[in-house]
Amino acid sequence: MKKRKNFKQALSAPVKDQDGVLMTMPILKSGIPENKVLSLPKNYSSLRSYDFTKYYGRGFDAITNAMQQTIDIMLSESVVEPSTISGYCRSGFKYFADYLKIYTQALGRDLTLSDVNVELIECYIQHMKLHTPNSVSARTQYTHIKSILVKMQQIGWLERFDFPKNPFPNSNRKKKGQPAFSKAERKRLVHALRVDVNHILEKSQPLTSYELTIFIMAIALRSGMNTTPLLEMTTDSIQAHPLKDNRKLLVLYKRRGNATHIQSIRRSSSVENVQTVLADVAVMVQHIIEMNQSVRVQSGTDLVFTYRPDANSNYVEITTLEATRLSHNILKWVKKKGLKNDNGDPLKVNVSRFRKTFENRIWELSGGDPFVTAALSNHTVKVSQTHYLKAPKEAEKNFNYMGKVRTEELLINVEVVENNTPVSKCSDSSKRLDEHGKKIYCTNFLSCVRCRNMVVTKEDLYRLFSFYWLIVHERDQVGAKRWSRYFAHIIRIIDRDIASQFDEVYVQTIKAEAHVNPHSAWKHRSQLEEVA
Repeated sequence: MKKRKNFKQALSAPVKDQDGVLMTMPILKSGIPENKVLSLPKNYSSLRSYDFTKYYGRGFDAITNAMQQTIDIMLSESVVEPSTISGYCRSGFKYFADYLKIYTQALGRDLTLSDVNVELIECYIQHMKLHTPNSVSARTQYTHIKSILVKMQQIGWLERFDFPKNPFPNSNRKKKGQPAFSKAERKRLVHALRVDVNHILEKSQPLTSYELTIFIMAIALRSGMNTTPLLEMTTDSIQAHPLKDNRKLLVLYKRRGNATHIQSIRRSSSVENVQTVLADVAVMVQHIIEMNQSVRVQSGTDLVFTYRPDANSNYVEITTLEATRLSHNILKWVKKKGLKNDNGDPLKVNVSRFRKTFENRIWELSGGDPFVTAALSNHTVKVSQTHYLKAPKEAEKNFNYMGKVRTEELLINVEVVENNTPVSKCSDSSKRLDEHGKKIYCTNFLSCVRCRNMVVTKEDLYRLFSFYWLIVHERDQVGAKRWSRYFAHIIRIIDRDIASQFDEVYVQTIKAEAHVNPHSAWKHRSQLEEVA
């Protein structure tokens, strides 16, 4: 795979066509164009045209005209997807134009292309930070308008300048992702989908957008694919498996990652096997292709989820299922089925939740293997653990129980001298006596670093850092998000507050020794398996 050019390289490089021939720079037409409506090719988004009329006559006609022509050029080059360009218009240029009106009033004159510089962009970023509470939306708006401006720089219509780097840091952290379905919720979903999918498979006429939505949910539950690759699925996405006759390959393009997602899926030899139809993605896709073949021929597209709108629809001509219609149909389906979550409220269903459920299911079936889970989900282990994996309620309960049992086992075999805990020393003698005055040991060692009675001497550092490395190794077992919530503070306090009180060279020596050969009380899982 070719490496991406950085921003400066992209701007300085000469513009070439697909054959590598230098392209002649287009000439910017001045004035207000007669046709102010830009037509978009058929795509999975709901936008088929964008009207620039209302943006003319507001004091920045030169900028509006240049951007309209730039977007028209991007459409003609067919390098960027039409659905992406629709986003450039309705969430990029739209909000940027609103700010240009403010900027025009502030300067007291009409704006020209020379006014579009780094100062204007920085002012726009500050404006978004003040007036757009959701930084994820602000980042999207900025990214979309930046794409248009970068294209204008490439074709020589705009002065080149460096855009501010990462103006919305950590914006993803402020967006709360959708959780995976619980086992009970997933069971109810599977049952509802199975009934409807079986019914649709018996049809012998073109499928509606509502029926296509049901297939989308079933395929997402089985394959774990994102919304955009599914909606942009083409008729050649199902391909023959090179090795197994009873399997098919599902080939989808993951545009954001610039990669192709390939999954091996089992194909039933007979559609009669309706009870396992959710596992037979190839059967569902093939049924859609066959039922809507005549619709696609009339439309001239190879997109699988193409349909003819009904009489009550806003669309007149044949169209393709898009995200807005998909969400509307899912809400309608959930209400019709009366699906509830574990709290008795209406179940919130979307493709993102299907994807997270799929990945957590792989995690369970693989025995908690993060590498298998990430590979089958087509992303890195870090992305998998940070954004997708979450320990189920059953795991949390089992983990707490395991901790209690392991503590009792360790205290039987580990010699603990007076005033000691398995981690360090404790100055509160009352914690080491039960109600009958019998000596016991405090087992709440996860809270030691925040307890004012914790006492650490030079002799305790070996046990403390052995405990430290056990906590570090647990990260791969419990997931990054849960580990950060419950264990990260322990590592931080030991490094920042405790280790700093001792000689640095001695601390590094003991820390390294504890890593290689930890105290018997704090050996991590792989080391215990080696001993066994």
